Amino acid sequence: MLQFQTLGMVSDSKMNLVDTLGRSFFEFPNSFQKRREKLKKN
Repeated sequence: MLQFQTLGMVSDSKMNLVDTLGRSFFEFPNSFQKRREKLKKN
């Protein structure tokens, strides 16, 4: 039972990591695009 709980915690933290990585991966091109648009206007 304890082993199962630990397994659940590990998979949960893995999902958190994937979620964080995925979010930053999607946010990065957005900020990059905004920066390029600012450069074009100047």
